[in-house]
Amino acid sequence: MHRFLPTLVVLVSCGGGPEVGLRNLTPVVAVAPEIVEFGEAIIGEPQVELFFVSNAGKRDLEVTLTLEDESGVYALSEAEQDIPPDESWEIGIQFLPDSLVDYDATLLIASNDPDNPLLAVPIFGTGIPIPTPDIDIQPLVLDFDYVDPAVDVLSVQFLEIFNTGTADLHIGAADQEGSGAFQLTTDPSYGIVAPGASTPVIVTYTPVNSDGDSGAILVNSDDADEPTVQVILTGNGGGNVDYPVPVIDCPASMSPFGSITLDGSDSYDPGGNEPLDFIWQLTLMPQGSEGFITNLITDSTDLHSGIAGDYEVQLQVVNSLGITSAPDRCLVPASPEDDLHVELTWDTVNVDLDLHLVEDGSEIFQRPGDCNFCNGTPQWGSGGAEDDPDLAIDDRSDGPENTRIESPADGTYHIKVHYFDNVGGPATTATITVWAYGAEVFSSQKILEWNEVWDVGQVNWPAGTVGVDSSDPYTAPTRACY
Repeated sequence: MHRFLPTLVVLVSCGGGPEVGLRNLTPVVAVAPEIVEFGEAIIGEPQVELFFVSNAGKRDLEVTLTLEDESGVYALSEAEQDIPPDESWEIGIQFLPDSLVDYDATLLIASNDPDNPLLAVPIFGTGIPIPTPDIDIQPLVLDFDYVDPAVDVLSVQFLEIFNTGTADLHIGAADQEGSGAFQLTTDPSYGIVAPGASTPVIVTYTPVNSDGDSGAILVNSDDADEPTVQVILTGNGGGNVDYPVPVIDCPASMSPFGSITLDGSDSYDPGGNEPLDFIWQLTLMPQGSEGFITNLITDSTDLHSGIAGDYEVQLQVVNSLGITSAPDRCLVPASPEDDLHVELTWDTVNVDLDLHLVEDGSEIFQRPGDCNFCNGTPQWGSGGAEDDPDLAIDDRSDGPENTRIESPADGTYHIKVHYFDNVGGPATTATITVWAYGAEVFSSQKILEWNEVWDVGQVNWPAGTVGVDSSDPYTAPTRACY
C-alpha cells in the first residue's frame, strides 16, 4: 500500500513573489489637494472648493468622509462613496464664514485601503467683510480768489473724489445749487471710482455778481453711510444773494424714438425777481443717438430720443436782475418696450454695418433664421407676430440699427454684425447694446474691417442673459440672403 503525502503548491508571478500579487489586488487611496485653502471669503457668501478622492488600486475603494469643524462653517456635498479602480470621486467643500476670524477644520478620509485606513486633510479659510465703497472728497470748501467781474477772466480750482472702500464707488449726478457762476469743467456724474483710486473734478468761477457768489456741489453716490456729500463754493467773498431756483418736472422714463415734454414752469426766484429767462441744454445722450431738444429758451422743452439709453437735460434760469442759477438736471432713460431689443451703432460715417439676429441652428444670411436687411420680418414663432423679430431700423450711414422681439419664444438667439459696405470709409468701431425686459444687460465693442463678421454672442431666453463669443472677426462667407 502506498501512502501519498499532500503537496504545497506556491504560485510565483514573473514580476515577484506572492506578496506583490496580493498587494496589487487591494484598493489604494489618493487625495488632492493635500491641503484645502479657501483664503479670504466674504461673510455670508458661500465659497466652494473641489476635493478629489481617487482609487489607484485594483479593487473598489470604500470611502467615508467626516468633518472635524467646531465652527460649523464648512459642509460637504457628499460623505460616502464606493470608487472603482482607476476612477475618482469629486466632492464639493463649502465655506460660509459668519465672522471676521480665521477658520480651520480637518477632513478625515476613512477607507478600506489597508496601508492608509485614515487620512487627515487640513482646511483653512478666513472671513472678511462685505466689500463696500467709501467716499471721501477733499477739500469740502472751494474758496476762489478775487476775480474782477469787469474783466472776462475766470478762476480755476479742483477737488478730488476718493474711494477709500473695498468696492467700486458708483457716482450719481453731481447736482449744483446756488450761483451759476460756478461750472464743472470735468463732470464726475455717473462715473465709477475703483477702490483706492480717485477722480479729479475741475471747477471754474466766472463772477456775474459784484457782491460775490456762493453755491454748492452735491455729489451723490452709492456710499451707504454718505449717499450725498456737499462741497461749498464761494467766490469774491460769497456775497448774500438769493439765487433763482430751476425746477424740472422730470419724467421717470420715455420710449426710444419718441418724445416727451420737460416742464420747467415751477422754477422760481426767492426774492420775487421775475419773470425768469430759461436756458435748456441736452448734456448727455447715448453714443450714436441723434436726439435733440426744442424750445431752448421757454419754460418747457421737448426731448426727442434717437435710440435707447440715458438722456440728460439741464435747465438754468436767470432772474430779472441778470443773476443765473446753478443748473438743475433731469436724467431720463429711454427704455425699450419690447422684451428683447438689440441695437447696433458705429463711429464712422459713410460706412454701412448690418445687424443680424440669428435663430439657433441657422447661419448668417440664411432664410428664415437670420433677421437682417434682406429678411427684415421673418416668421419664427408659432404664437403670432409678438414672438417674431423685426429689424425696426436699417441705417446705411453710422447707425443706429435695431432688431426687436416683443415677446421672444424660449431658446437661444445669436447676435452678429457684418461690415457690409465702406463707401469711402475705413475700419470702424461697432457697438452692440442689448436690453432684456426693458433693462440694459450687455454692451460690447469691436473694430471691424470691410466684409468682416463679428459673432457678438448669444441671448439666452427667457433668462435674458448674454453669453459672449470669444472668436475673432472673420470674412463673411456670403453677402446676400439665400
